[in-house]
Amino acid sequence: MSALEIAITKLKATPAVTSITTAAGIYPIDLPQGATAPCLVLNIVSGFDEQMLDGAGKFYRHRVTVECNAYTPEDAMTLGDAVMSALQENIHATIGTFSGVTTQFADLDRTDTSDDRSTYRRSLDFFIRWRP
Repeated sequence: MSALEIAITKLKATPAVTSITTAAGIYPIDLPQGATAPCLVLNIVSGFDEQMLDGAGKFYRHRVTVECNAYTPEDAMTLGDAVMSALQENIHATIGTFSGVTTQFADLDRTDTSDDRSTYRRSLDFFIRWRP
């Protein structure tokens, strides 16, 4: 299971998120052509296997960016708030079929807009830690 799968599974299972965008509006890596807002796009920014005293610990920690896309600034902020609630603080949680998952906000919350101001985006970063 990857950090993207964990984050997407959690977001699809969170009614506050899916009441704004459907589960079908949550995409890994790239926004498909023809997709409409509001929607989410998730990407891995970085990741590593945590080192223990005896070597690689098989505790994986990835930084994941969630882009909240909407047609208005208010909708982008509201969707971001729902994402924050879903992923901000899960400690040793069971997400989907995986247990022992920890997620936390990675202190990066930024906003921007398309050049023509037709789409607004709020990007949030989270650390996701798990052991397969």
